[in-house]
Amino acid sequence: MSVPAWNKGSEGMQLKRELNLSDATLLVVGNVVGAGIFTTSGFLAKELPHPLFFIGIWIIGALITFLGALTYAELAGMFPKAGGDYLFLKAGYGSWAGFLLGWINFWIIIPGSIAALSLAVVSYLQPLLVLNHPLLEKGLAVGIIFFFSWINYRGIRWGGTTQDFFTLGSLVILLMFIAGAFMSGNGSWSHFMVASSPAPPVSKIFGSAMIAIIFTYSGWFASAYLGSEIKNPERNLPLSLLLGTVIVGILYTLINVTYLYALPLTGLAGAVNVGQITAAALFNSTIATLISVAIILAVCSSINATIMAGSRIFYAMSEDKIFWSFFKKLHHRFRTPHLSILSQTVLAALLVCLGTFAQLLSYVVFVMMIISVATGAAHLILRWKKPEFYRPYRTWGYPMVPVLFIIVYLWIGGQIFMEKPSTSLIGLCLAVSGLPFYFFWMKSNKSIGGAKT
Repeated sequence: MSVPAWNKGSEGMQLKRELNLSDATLLVVGNVVGAGIFTTSGFLAKELPHPLFFIGIWIIGALITFLGALTYAELAGMFPKAGGDYLFLKAGYGSWAGFLLGWINFWIIIPGSIAALSLAVVSYLQPLLVLNHPLLEKGLAVGIIFFFSWINYRGIRWGGTTQDFFTLGSLVILLMFIAGAFMSGNGSWSHFMVASSPAPPVSKIFGSAMIAIIFTYSGWFASAYLGSEIKNPERNLPLSLLLGTVIVGILYTLINVTYLYALPLTGLAGAVNVGQITAAALFNSTIATLISVAIILAVCSSINATIMAGSRIFYAMSEDKIFWSFFKKLHHRFRTPHLSILSQTVLAALLVCLGTFAQLLSYVVFVMMIISVATGAAHLILRWKKPEFYRPYRTWGYPMVPVLFIIVYLWIGGQIFMEKPSTSLIGLCLAVSGLPFYFFWMKSNKSIGGAKT
């Protein structure tokens, strides 16, 4: 059987389809479940005055995320190859839109996320390793980045197996924590009935709290970026998005129910280390340490997933001749986009050393919401422009599902812009700054046959 042209790399070499449905699903779960679930709850407990609001907003976040998964699932089935959002935006608006997404991901989102996650791992390792010097902390963070990059350099099966190990490890510990919490009997169901203050207006509840929720659920579309390496992608890609978001939604809700069972809202309010303090309240310090292990495993799975997904965006752009050509080269033995992996590794390591990633990431929060809105709108545009296009999965509840997804994300984006208008505008400028480079690549490639559209 001949190899489809879209699945070929440099010199006709193809990416290897080695990830099954469970691998793809765990990629989604692992990319979402990071340190956020162990920190965001403390912020929400402070902002939301009633336990029902506290639990309800996690359920609402899960439903919104599932709307996104339903929307993206159709697009992923239509374009079962490497690239994710890049492919969807390119199909909906043109190659310029896909390029701008890749541009902001290459310079800020992907390396900044990897840098932030690696330092998060170091912070949780500190009590065990007694790291008390900034240079040692940064050195270990850089080492973590290179370790996971090396794994993914060695092949998609290595990356997939590593993802399975870290994700399943964190899930097992968390499920044991949840089950043990209720079996211990050391908590109280009365915590679910006691409000800390009078209920605020609805607008206040769905303001900064929803922003925090959506970003704690972010990363649920990770498997869409590896479409060229997933077996039977027309089936497994949509399913992985749907199954992954359902698993995360249930897990997040159960974890927060456990938090509230352990301590009242007043005990959770403002706590940064919610996981540890609830474990200590329910059990002892040993179990609290085990929660730290779960956090480390979860954050490591996010690092691995980000490295896997990010490198495929740049590979896809290079294949379309609108990015540096060497990014499309596949390793002759491992069949991985090794130069794409190496580039984001170096950039992430530099950001760790320079310490500038936090500010950079704050600039693109608004841009990330705009990207999601644009992708949701691309779903509607493609239904209208290309109704004949083969769709192995068609979004349930169309057009209400994608429309609701767009409306919610637009509203949250508006909240972000109102809270941080200057940083939002800077982020937009950073994204748009890629346009001259896009036209440069387009002009350069016209002379040698043109870029793919």
